[in-house]
Amino acid sequence: MKHFVVIDAGTQNIKVFIFDEKGNELYGEAYAATPYFSTQPDFAEQDAEEYLRITERVTKSVVENSHVPTDELAAVAITTHRSTIVPVDEDGTPVRPAITWLDERKTEGLKLPGGALLALVFRIQRMTSKLKVYQRRSKFNWLRRYEPESYNKTHMFLTISSYIFHALTNQFKDCSSMIVGLFPIDLKGLQWHPQEVVYRIFGVEREKLPPLVSPTEIAGMVSEEGAKRFGVPQGLPVIIGAGDKQSELLGAGALSNDIAEISYGTAAVIEILSNKYVTDPNMDFFTWGAAIPNQWALEGFLPKGYWMVSWFKTEFCKHEEEEAEKLRVQPEDLLNKEMEEVPPGSMGLILQPYWHPLENDPLSKGAIIGFSGEHGRTHIYRAIVEGVAYELRRLKEIIEKHSGSKVKELRVGGGGSKSDEIMQITADIFGLPTIRLQTSNLSALGAAIDAAVALGIYGNFPEAVANMVRVKETFTPREENAKIYDRLFNEVYKKICPALSPLHSKIAEITGYPKIT
Repeated sequence: MKHFVVIDAGTQNIKVFIFDEKGNELYGEAYAATPYFSTQPDFAEQDAEEYLRITERVTKSVVENSHVPTDELAAVAITTHRSTIVPVDEDGTPVRPAITWLDERKTEGLKLPGGALLALVFRIQRMTSKLKVYQRRSKFNWLRRYEPESYNKTHMFLTISSYIFHALTNQFKDCSSMIVGLFPIDLKGLQWHPQEVVYRIFGVEREKLPPLVSPTEIAGMVSEEGAKRFGVPQGLPVIIGAGDKQSELLGAGALSNDIAEISYGTAAVIEILSNKYVTDPNMDFFTWGAAIPNQWALEGFLPKGYWMVSWFKTEFCKHEEEEAEKLRVQPEDLLNKEMEEVPPGSMGLILQPYWHPLENDPLSKGAIIGFSGEHGRTHIYRAIVEGVAYELRRLKEIIEKHSGSKVKELRVGGGGSKSDEIMQITADIFGLPTIRLQTSNLSALGAAIDAAVALGIYGNFPEAVANMVRVKETFTPREENAKIYDRLFNEVYKKICPALSPLHSKIAEITGYPKIT
């Protein structure tokens, strides 16, 4: 039996697991990552060196405590959160703190490169406004202007995945399905962009970006130093899998476009596999490289999805946290049980979960409407759970419209999938059978599947999924609840954003927050 060491490096937690070739999660440990910090409003930075030290410690501990013989370890597979930039020198040492995916810094006053002819081409292709957004939000452009010394010291701009990979192998490489967001990548071709002007727009030289490999390519071998630091055997193959969300889609066994995968993590995400490159000019969803080579993941993304549960606990749930500590359970367990006492629709409380603005509407804000004196904390908590599901359903419908797919089944991962109450609410709001799998750690399982195919343990993905993914439980919609949610979704939720959008603009104009540009 072959086993895989899987490093699943998230925004808030670093998890390491041992999976076997049958997809069984044999052992795992998690450790909280050092929180991001803000030196200025909208900044979100993280100590990359401390992040790596935690990853090394957890990996070493898992290998030791799993009691799996080291000669049965077949590979190290990596999946991580995405879009965090780690500028490093030639030795792979960070030259400054990492800039995380939550960072919202911008560089004002830039002009698109090229002359009048190129500007005309951009206008004809209706790309001018989008390219200006990319240019303004590029972290490379910001470093060039405000930290030129850091930019010039940078030998390579890595992501968290390639940063960990370098520590393991002493090589600079990344996965084509790990690169999302504000990087000069050709997403249709799944390679760094072939046009030089794109690098000028983003403000980075091509040579400062690592070579890309596919998610089923053996990217390198564990070096002598990597073996000492991570506690894994020297010479072990290392696979850089896809980003965490694309890996979850594979870990859910979603190999066709009629199965959607939902991730209830820090960010709440809905993904559908596509064998063709599909784009949305309104940027309501994104298209990234999938965990399966030459396929794509169509992704609806809610940045602060189940982060909102953490926010809610911190702000309103001191009593539940104290009670949970006495009972030796998680505060969410108590909240989920209490939530069952609240009827569908939270007694008229509807929440729009934009605690982080939408990608295509920087002035959008969160909202809770329908308050009365009868509402308490539990109603708000249920409204959060419902609001996140409403938003993912909205994104699902947009993806279906552009891709021509029709979702018939949901598969759910992430922390929220552990709750029967949340799984049932999801089934009711979508009106679809909703499946819990044998592990909630779907991103780690997806990386293990990539490793199994890369090593030839399975000849293809259908064979690998058949052997490694198993359904644990199916939640079917409750007809009466589904009818209530369907009306609330279509007659209320979908109308909240258009109704409030003019008011958000007025708020920004009056208060100066967020700044209108």
